[in-house]
Amino acid sequence: MVHTITDRLAISVPVIADFQGTLSRGVTQDLGPTCLSFVTDTPSPVGTSLSVLFHFGRSVAYMPLAGRVTAVTEDADISPAQFRLDIDLPSLSDTERRVLESAFQELASYLDSLGASGDAARTAARAELVTANPRSILSLFISDNPYALPYHLPFVADEAPRASAQPAGSVPLPSATSPSEQVPVAAPIRATGAENFSWSLVGEGLRLTAQLLRDLAIRFLPGPVARLFVTPITFAFIGHPRTLEDVPRKFPFARLLPAHVVDRWFRYQWPFVASYITGLTMTDGTPTTGAMLISPLTTEQMIRNPRLARQRVLETVHLAEKMGARIAGLGAFTSIVTRDGRDLEGKVHLGLTTGNPHSAAIAVQNVLEAAALTNLSLPHATAAIVGGAGSVGSACAKTLARLVARLVVIDIKKDALQTLVADLAGQPAAVEGTSNLDRVREADIVIAATNNPYILLTAAHLKPGAIVIDAAQPKNVSEEIPRQRPDVIVIESAVVQTPGIDVHFDLDLAPGEALGCLSETMILTAIGWHGHYSLGKADPSLAAHMIASGRALGFHLAKFRNSTGYITGEQLQTIARARTT
Repeated sequence: MVHTITDRLAISVPVIADFQGTLSRGVTQDLGPTCLSFVTDTPSPVGTSLSVLFHFGRSVAYMPLAGRVTAVTEDADISPAQFRLDIDLPSLSDTERRVLESAFQELASYLDSLGASGDAARTAARAELVTANPRSILSLFISDNPYALPYHLPFVADEAPRASAQPAGSVPLPSATSPSEQVPVAAPIRATGAENFSWSLVGEGLRLTAQLLRDLAIRFLPGPVARLFVTPITFAFIGHPRTLEDVPRKFPFARLLPAHVVDRWFRYQWPFVASYITGLTMTDGTPTTGAMLISPLTTEQMIRNPRLARQRVLETVHLAEKMGARIAGLGAFTSIVTRDGRDLEGKVHLGLTTGNPHSAAIAVQNVLEAAALTNLSLPHATAAIVGGAGSVGSACAKTLARLVARLVVIDIKKDALQTLVADLAGQPAAVEGTSNLDRVREADIVIAATNNPYILLTAAHLKPGAIVIDAAQPKNVSEEIPRQRPDVIVIESAVVQTPGIDVHFDLDLAPGEALGCLSETMILTAIGWHGHYSLGKADPSLAAHMIASGRALGFHLAKFRNSTGYITGEQLQTIARARTT
């Protein structure tokens, strides 16, 4: 049974106590916005600084409360000895106090429900915990752990890694390269020769040509008439080919064409339907259909001709309107080239969203999960965000500045960088802005979130044990790092498990998975959102809203993966062991 004592909540919540880098488990006796107490088997002198991290079994609420030990009481009747530690927390602002009180109320309601009869009531209470107030701290920082692994405390000295696992840190760092030596994401498509010709490609080509002509005609037809020729939709996701190598995903015969022909073709190609998205259900149970539309310019073409790129994106949004969409998501570079959608305001009649809030939330969740599973103490860690002054990067920075000891924000946009650093003044982290990419080598946590279409981070940029989150599209982190550096963890971010939903298009994802920017569009559709949602830089409060609303639909963080496949629990434990040696 839960009851409140003045402004403190008398509850038992498992915690991880972080005594300046030494971790110990404990259980709270009561907690509040200004103080808490917990029982542990590790005594600590009065005056010791520490951070307390809430730990909910497979879910870690990484909401560190920094404080100082004010009293230690030993319970002599218990063997082994148990100690009650009273902790004073630093003063909080009114806003932070209200958020914490809201989180405590949610937690109290949940714990009260545990006395209810029936599994349904308890299940409903758990759902209420993270959806009733989507802007609370708990809503964002109760993360979805895809691994059945506990929080790793230090390993005992004689617990060695398996023989097949290479010890972390055993690989020497390659010689550093200049940040200006950018490696292209992919080489242009090459003609594969007549030996790959088949008459089936001819038939497929004719069918796709007919579809392209249909999509062109739709642009000039009234909406009701246009929807007679296509499947009506309620939402659209707008993508584009990252490189010419993506073109055969829709047009297989493009493999037979020289690269310069494909390049010229897509420079003049009009927007078209790539696939229909099925399996999404509205909150009232009504099934609905969406479409993936292609704005046919590659990233390189958009950079070379941004005016044409903006025009193509606008034409693609108009195609979505003709097909009946009420909201459209701007994926990858279509968001960047339109200044996070702001260039489209007043020119369209449907709602727009960039997907940036959900992408930022997923990147932060990946950090929280990876830190917990590899024994990294966030309150003593250094984080670096490459592209930190951008939309996704700035939202990540505003969140991580509350969680880590040091935050290095790296960006070439000096004015935006200075503004962000000034905004983060007063946060728990020591925040520094720089344009020097080599500063990444100092970081325990690295998030790459730039709008640069090239590889920026290589194995030479990373310290042993680093957690690297590639939240950029196109990717900023070299695919060779997982093979070259088994002593670091590289995670391709912005992937969400969306059970029952099929995009019907090859996005290099497993069935039932979707990109974060696409899943944001689907979430907004399901909850019946009207109008624009996220234009301009991502708001961290919208990130919390996306996480909570997505959970209500069954969306959750996908398993970690990188260029070598899914990351295993053994790989994570190898990094965790290395932190204690």
